[in-house]
Amino acid sequence: MKKTLFMITFLFTAHSLAVNAKENSYQPTGTANKVIALVIKAAKENNQALIDQYVELGGNVNVSDQKGYTPLIYAAYFGHERLVDFLLKNNANACMKDKRGNTALMGAIFKGHVTIAFRLLKSECEIDQNNNANQTALMYATLFGRKQIAEKLITNGADMKAQDTNGNSATSLAEDQLNREMIVLLERYK
Repeated sequence: MKKTLFMITFLFTAHSLAVNAKENSYQPTGTANKVIALVIKAAKENNQALIDQYVELGGNVNVSDQKGYTPLIYAAYFGHERLVDFLLKNNANACMKDKRGNTALMGAIFKGHVTIAFRLLKSECEIDQNNNANQTALMYATLFGRKQIAEKLITNGADMKAQDTNGNSATSLAEDQLNREMIVLLERYK
C-alpha cells in the first residue's frame, strides 16, 4: 500500500513538474521538492532505473536542488557515463549552471572524467562559458592538470587569453602551479 501510494504521488508530481516546467511557471510544492530530491539523489547514486521511470513519466530532467545542481551536473561530477548520455538524449541542458555558475563540464573536468567531458563538449554550449568567478572550462582543465581536456578545448576554440576575476588566465594558472606539461601545451597553441 505504501509503495502504491508513493508511485501515485510520484507519477502525479512528475507529470506536474513536466507541465509546469514547459510553462516556465513552476513553483515547487512540498511533494514536488521531495520528488526533485529523489531524482537528484538518483543522479548522485547512478540509480538509472529511477531516472528512467521519472523520464518515462514526463519528468523534467532540468530540475535542480537548492545549490542549483541538476541531475546532469551530479551525473557528470560522479562519473556516471551512461546516465550522462541518457540525460543528454532526454534533453538535459548541458549549459545550465549551478548557483556558483559551474556547469556539468566543469564538474567533469574537476573530477577528471575525460570521456564525460568530451561528451559534454559536443553540446551546444559556448566553449568559454564561465562561472561566477569568470573561470572557464579551459581554466579548470589547466588548474586541475587535465591536459587531454585542455587540448580538446583549445582545438575547439577556447579563448586562451580569457581572465577570471583575479586576472588569471589558463597560462598564468599553469605557471603558478609550475605545471610544465600544461605550460608547454598552452605555448604550443599560442
